Amino acid sequence: MRISTHAWYVVAVLALANTVSFIDRLILSLLVTPIKADLGLTDTQVSLLQGFAFALFYCVAGLALARLADRTSRKWIVTAGITLWCLMTTLSGTARHYGQLFLYRFGVGVGEGTLSPSAYSLIASYFPRERLSLAIGVYGLGVTAGIGLAYLGGGAAIHWVSTQGAIDLPGLPPLAGWRLVFAMVGALGLPVAALMLFVREPTRPNVAPARVSDVLAQYRRHWRRYSFVMFGYGATSITIYAVMTWTPTFYQRHYGATIPQAATILGTIALAGGLCGAALGGALADRLEQRGDAHAKLRVLYWCTIGLFLPAIIAPFMPTMYGSAAVLALTFFFGTACTGPAGAFVQANTPESMRAQFGAIYLLALTLVGATLGPLLTALFTDYVFRDEASLGYSLAAVSFIGNLLALWLIRRAFKIGMTAGQSPAGVAT
Repeated sequence: MRISTHAWYVVAVLALANTVSFIDRLILSLLVTPIKADLGLTDTQVSLLQGFAFALFYCVAGLALARLADRTSRKWIVTAGITLWCLMTTLSGTARHYGQLFLYRFGVGVGEGTLSPSAYSLIASYFPRERLSLAIGVYGLGVTAGIGLAYLGGGAAIHWVSTQGAIDLPGLPPLAGWRLVFAMVGALGLPVAALMLFVREPTRPNVAPARVSDVLAQYRRHWRRYSFVMFGYGATSITIYAVMTWTPTFYQRHYGATIPQAATILGTIALAGGLCGAALGGALADRLEQRGDAHAKLRVLYWCTIGLFLPAIIAPFMPTMYGSAAVLALTFFFGTACTGPAGAFVQANTPESMRAQFGAIYLLALTLVGATLGPLLTALFTDYVFRDEASLGYSLAAVSFIGNLLALWLIRRAFKIGMTAGQSPAGVAT
């Protein structure tokens, strides 16, 4: 089946939106030290800004808006969401106390909660299931690009603002330092919102949108098939989010790196490892499926989970920052290689009328498990188990071990279930 140029345009724009969303999400990880100093925060309080404050409303908004996306225009939902999260990121730079910054992170989560459920559903409408892993993998490239650019661009922005005084921006008070970085990053998504205007909403089958009861019934019928994949991939993200949010600070504390130095090296390995992983994971799953492997998505997901297990556990104990980064490149490779097969598995096994809602459930598992537990557990280990900021590396290793072990068990169960059952739930066209 020939894929249209416009279908790839849709994937590219959605990947750009994904990139901007992760830049907005991760820029905070580079600003931990100055924000802690300015607002007088602990590691645990910062972890709640990085994870819980964002993740809670990201999931709540995602579930609510996914139902709307199964009924109305996904294009306009995404466009409005991009505009909202850009505004909230900009306003984060004006926060004068912890409560305000926490509230603005809620707003970022609401805005970003519009994206992936609608994006997964849109992509599944444009691509057949045997080409879906690569398309979702390309969308997942936005995550990797966002991580890399958040570090590289964020490091450059932090270096630049350190040489400037307070700057007046339209409609905002004078901003300097970390506050100015938030304002600059918040403007990045507006051109992407403009590109969304050229996306065509595909015609959907003449089927009534699924009710909540229908979605719950579909999940109950195939709960093992969905749950082990969703929560298994969510468990892999415990490690990924712990690494993304705390490694810049670890490099500053342990290796004496400056913020721009830590940002540059992490941005480089995130781009190198992650871009290769996201593309190859999806392409391999599609290739195996086209050759007749009915379990290709689960097989590749399982292989990648095995590869993910060790790197983040041993990286904090490498003698040099560059050695640590080289090992972490494998974490980014195998972590992003999971993206295409996991997301495509959920979409390919879900009826058209409820794909956005299942995309939201998938992201609920991913975000509540990974984005919340990864940053939070790392901070709790540092503040309450080791009771020493200098022990952040031990915290990263401990959380990575827990997350990777859980992920490996869950994905192995998913793979074994898939091998003893058909690939697609009843009633889903293949």
